[in-house]
Amino acid sequence: MHSEYGYAASVGGRVSQNRDLTTTINLINQLNYTNSFGDHNLSVDAIHEAYKLKISGLGAQGVGFLPNVKVLNGSTTPEGVSGYLTEERLESFLGRASYNFKNRYYLEGAFRTDGSSRFDESVRWGNFYSVGGSWVVSDEEFLAGNDILSFLKFKASYGELGNNRGIGYFPYLQLFETGWNQLDNTGVLLGGVADPLLKWEKTSSSNFGVDFRLFNDKISANIDYYNKKSVDLIYDQPLAPSTGNESIKTNVGSVKNYGWEFSLSSNNFRTDNFEWTTGLNFSFDKNEITELTQEGFINGTKRWEVGKSLYEFYIQEYAGVNPDNGYAMWYKDVLDTEGEPTGEKETTEVYSEASRNYTGKTSLPDVIGGLTNYVRVGNFDMNILFNFSFGSYIYDSTYASLMAGFESPGRAASPDLINRWQNPGDTTDIPLFLQSNNDFNSTSTRFLFKNDYVRLKALNVGFNFPDKVISNFGLSKLRIYFQGDNLATFQSHKGLDPEQSISGTTNSRSYNQRIMSFGLNLEF
Repeated sequence: MHSEYGYAASVGGRVSQNRDLTTTINLINQLNYTNSFGDHNLSVDAIHEAYKLKISGLGAQGVGFLPNVKVLNGSTTPEGVSGYLTEERLESFLGRASYNFKNRYYLEGAFRTDGSSRFDESVRWGNFYSVGGSWVVSDEEFLAGNDILSFLKFKASYGELGNNRGIGYFPYLQLFETGWNQLDNTGVLLGGVADPLLKWEKTSSSNFGVDFRLFNDKISANIDYYNKKSVDLIYDQPLAPSTGNESIKTNVGSVKNYGWEFSLSSNNFRTDNFEWTTGLNFSFDKNEITELTQEGFINGTKRWEVGKSLYEFYIQEYAGVNPDNGYAMWYKDVLDTEGEPTGEKETTEVYSEASRNYTGKTSLPDVIGGLTNYVRVGNFDMNILFNFSFGSYIYDSTYASLMAGFESPGRAASPDLINRWQNPGDTTDIPLFLQSNNDFNSTSTRFLFKNDYVRLKALNVGFNFPDKVISNFGLSKLRIYFQGDNLATFQSHKGLDPEQSISGTTNSRSYNQRIMSFGLNLEF
């Protein structure tokens, strides 16, 4: 229940009450068989799951209340009522089997089928399977007693998953919108266009890797290559406005993510009074659009096109400032007689004439990772974590708004404006102040920055009191510590905090809050 003020005063007060009831039923049946036959080990699972969701919403509103009366019974005039009912059902069958021989050769496979009420009966069921295997090579006789290689395993897998989330409960139905009434006549409107054959989005993942340990497990490493492909992507495909609809939710194409992942750890030193271990992980990730239902379409600062990345910037290219008059310039393509780009470019001071092209710069980093170190000296210990990212770019829309040049008086501005153009012959990339509407800070590579950074993500320093001291107090452990998160960032970006969402724009990133605390751990 809540009360609304302001314009509600003109009607003697307004009170709204809402009630939402959500009921879920989840039924799981599982059958398992496990057995060993000498060196053979087998496990089989059969699983059935039934899920039902029901949401019942009800709302009412009234006006005309006595002071301090906040229940609907106190109103003199009912003003509105609303209600809805939503249901969803999902049924799943899963079969899984795993086998190994001498705990050396492993093989596992699974198959599942899911039926969702979010899709039409003709495409309601989705079938998905996975298979994987590994070989512990270090258990073979030819590697027995090896002084360098203490463990070696090869592994490979392929699996599929289905997605039916984030699409509404009945996206395949052509629905009507109620409540469009005229006087005493109940009215409805035809809702947005729907794809009756909208089906499961499917993601397939292939993985090949090797795990190994060296020098009696002093060094451990994992190396993996992955290829993750999403097909029949569910997306709101743009439509021509002449159709009367802005978009249609449908299966529009496929995209793949692939790359290498590395994980290393080492036991550097270990004695009674000194210990030092290190861990490093990093990955090289790529993205490519492999299929679309149309040649391409623009999505914010990106253009989605087969063969390109979801994250490559597609914007106007900034050409700097005209030293003669201080106006901003952009590049535009030189066209041939047939209206096609010749590959040459020329500058223009009219933003609407600037050409929009791929920049070759993406918001997807070339490499990301983290570095950890644990050090113990006597009773003191320290855990430190750095994470890093190199090779990505960020479009800083916040910085762009601060570079508007006081076009709107009273707004905050960046101190970088002190370097603006002021006199003919000045060399700068910041245009003059202009007391009229202009396009100087419009979207372009002017506000596209390299987004390399190294962050001190976490630090924990502590002191462990000796057993002979704390045993007198009935304690088995007593540790006092300092902990800090996001303590420092070393970055190339001239704007704000560089860690942002994958979209590569600062107005959609999540900020990292610096946190510092002292604590005490006690164990009895």
